[in-house]
Amino acid sequence: MNTESVSQVRALRARLNHPVIDADGHLIEPAPLFNEYLQKAGGADMLERYNRELREHPTGSRGNRDAGDMRGAWWGVSNDAYDLATVMAPRLLYSRLNDLGVDFSILYPTLGLALPTIHDDEVRRIACRALNTMNADICGQFRDRIAPAAAIPMHTPAEAIAELEYAARLGLKVAMIPPGVARPIPALARDHPGAFPNAAYFDCYGLDSFYDYDPVWRKFVELKIAVTSHGGVGLRYLPLGRRSPTNYMFNHIGAHAYQQGELCRSIVMGGVATRFPELAFGFLECGAGWACDLLHSLEEHWEKRNSAGLVNYDPSRLDRPRLHQLLAEWGGPEFIAKNSARAARAYDEGLERHDRATDRDEWALTGVRDEHDFARIFANFYFGCEADDLSVHRALDARANPMRARLQPIFSSDIGHWDVPDISTVLLESHRLVEKKLLSDADYRDFVFTYPARLHLKANPEFFADTAIADSVEKLQA
Repeated sequence: MNTESVSQVRALRARLNHPVIDADGHLIEPAPLFNEYLQKAGGADMLERYNRELREHPTGSRGNRDAGDMRGAWWGVSNDAYDLATVMAPRLLYSRLNDLGVDFSILYPTLGLALPTIHDDEVRRIACRALNTMNADICGQFRDRIAPAAAIPMHTPAEAIAELEYAARLGLKVAMIPPGVARPIPALARDHPGAFPNAAYFDCYGLDSFYDYDPVWRKFVELKIAVTSHGGVGLRYLPLGRRSPTNYMFNHIGAHAYQQGELCRSIVMGGVATRFPELAFGFLECGAGWACDLLHSLEEHWEKRNSAGLVNYDPSRLDRPRLHQLLAEWGGPEFIAKNSARAARAYDEGLERHDRATDRDEWALTGVRDEHDFARIFANFYFGCEADDLSVHRALDARANPMRARLQPIFSSDIGHWDVPDISTVLLESHRLVEKKLLSDADYRDFVFTYPARLHLKANPEFFADTAIADSVEKLQA
């Protein structure tokens, strides 16, 4: 234990007039215990089936150029025994929360990031159920300060709904979905089935999905659970956008932002956020810089290419005689002779490709009628930022964001993973933006308390009832 850091954390925490909510810490699952729960959930032969499935269809990869596999994580956790035990044993973590300066901790799985990507349908569902049952049991007596997240498989709406309902029966109040599902590309699957998963379609549920996921979003609303998404780097069945077989750092940098950006864009362009305005979405461990850029890009693209804006590009409205006159005047007869027929063909092809109104309005599903609707949509989005993430400042600086929108970053310690070599220093790191005068005290309060609380309160106003911070949350709601 770093006693100096603990002393500094306690001093900092004493100065704060609000709780600290860790919106995304991690558990490291004890393998022997998980194996017991796996057998309980799936029968005596399930452990062997699970191990065989991972041998035949491994969820992770160490990197293989011939197979096209990216290099995944290695040496992914701390070698400090005390810190490692802390994220494996909820009782020990609970005893250290005051030393960490955390009043309430939402804990996401680690093995559970991979389980929803398992290839075999039955093994995937049973593995997630076993994990959720185990985490509900080992964290159950500490729920006044700890909330474990359920891992929800999303290959089909039916399996997602079934596990959401089961998690709710366990008393779990947080649910994690993967940012998308890798699916075989139909034409390749017919002729080259071995191309999967290296050639895959990244189904992010909202736009162009293989299924209608609206029943899943309705179930989240019914069960009063926020939608939180957590990806992973180096998972063979979770597309990433980069595939170095030798360099994990190359693959990791910007990876979570890529995955969460795909999901977020699909949720917006597919109209999910508009059809379900009561839903809150948490995009985890991805920072907020990409979200600022996405909001700007959505606004700018909508402005230029909404139904009204497309009038500026409709080839049927082109004054061709005027065009030819100008080209003849400024380019000469030879210029016209060489290019007029080609230009006419291009415009005719444009008319043929887009001769239906449904092809033209690519914003129809979003429900957006005015650029300020994007700010309204983003008001239901929350973005997980680690303690040393400078994009927190960018998200909160409404002056520089489109429509002066103040985005909502949420403090995410990421304890348990290699990003945090010393878990006792996380709160101190998160406060450095205040010390550098990039954040005000009010900004910091929003980052570590207001926004993490609102993410879950929007879905369930009673989320923090009977917890150690119930009184503070009640005042926040008032």
